[in-house]
Amino acid sequence: CISHALCSIVHWYQHFCIQMLLLCLLYPLNVQGGASTIRVGVMLPFQSQNGVTAPRAIDFYRGLLMAMDSLRKDGHSFRVYTYNTAVTPMSGILRDTIIRHLDIVFGPDNNQYLQELSDYTAPQGTKVIDVFSPSCKTLYSNPHFCLAYAPSEMQSVFAAHLFVLHFGQGKTDIIVVDTKKETHPFVIAMKKTARKVRFLAHDFTDAQLESRLTKSRPQFILISSEDAESAIPVLERIASFRLAHPEYELHVLGYPEWIFRGSIDSSLFHKADTYIYTSFYNNVQSQRNQKFATRFSLQFGRPMESSRPVMAMMGFDCGYYLLKALCRYGRSWSGQEVYAAPLQNGYRFRYQGNSAGLANEYTQFVHYKTDNHIDLISPHLP
Repeated sequence: CISHALCSIVHWYQHFCIQMLLLCLLYPLNVQGGASTIRVGVMLPFQSQNGVTAPRAIDFYRGLLMAMDSLRKDGHSFRVYTYNTAVTPMSGILRDTIIRHLDIVFGPDNNQYLQELSDYTAPQGTKVIDVFSPSCKTLYSNPHFCLAYAPSEMQSVFAAHLFVLHFGQGKTDIIVVDTKKETHPFVIAMKKTARKVRFLAHDFTDAQLESRLTKSRPQFILISSEDAESAIPVLERIASFRLAHPEYELHVLGYPEWIFRGSIDSSLFHKADTYIYTSFYNNVQSQRNQKFATRFSLQFGRPMESSRPVMAMMGFDCGYYLLKALCRYGRSWSGQEVYAAPLQNGYRFRYQGNSAGLANEYTQFVHYKTDNHIDLISPHLP
């Protein structure tokens, strides 16, 4: 019937438009052939059936392309296969015969799709990279699976370990401010590292705080939960106390949610001399980051999305690190570190069990100093 024919034409046209979008996204690839070419799959929700694009996915992909451009200058080559998971289910994507020949796949952002893809590619040793999810059960069933974002519980342990490396085991005191809300995993991890742990009520006075301090070593305030509503009044009191009592070496330990959500003015972090742990950080003061943003705008005709994290930078960092690792070790790469100075997202992958995959254990502290400068305290990179 005529209506059926019209529907078929509309569906074909939508599919055609999506393919044209992906071709535009591929610019500029300049892919080289050859036996050493790395076959890269990208499976992300670029555009819906209704033509609505996903800026986060597009920016990640473009950052990934920029990483390939940088690596090609060192003689490496790549062939890219792109799939729009917003319109094609994983069962349809897996019908493409090239899938079993891919060396690495970035995405998709759907746990069910990740499991289907993992089950299909595991026998070939294809590296499957979970780009967006902070948690995925597939991690524990496929040794070739990589989690780019570690779960918050893991990050808390990694941050506590970095704290010990930087400040020393048993050389600091922790003062936990109890908010009467659910205790953050970081508090539990930090209690195991401190020389002494003391406690304060959320509405503490200066006199109560001073009674728990000593002048002989550094001391850190740790709020028991990550919500901004609890944090802001504590940060304000610590900032005021530091001005009145410079004889104490007092700092605050903070949570990645404070940066990610942007609900606290960073000037308050500086006044309280705050160390915030996080797996990613875009230092807008960095000339290297500023040059990347300019290059992105020139190459793609528009600025990067200003999300947190900045997806273009994440695409570049994630792509550069993992593709460089594959270029060096092939599919046998099993977490060996490569040098890749991050713009925003650092990587250090470790196996999470005998039959499990690799999770990113990279964590750093962002130190908001009282002179309004920022230092990044990172784990040693090769």
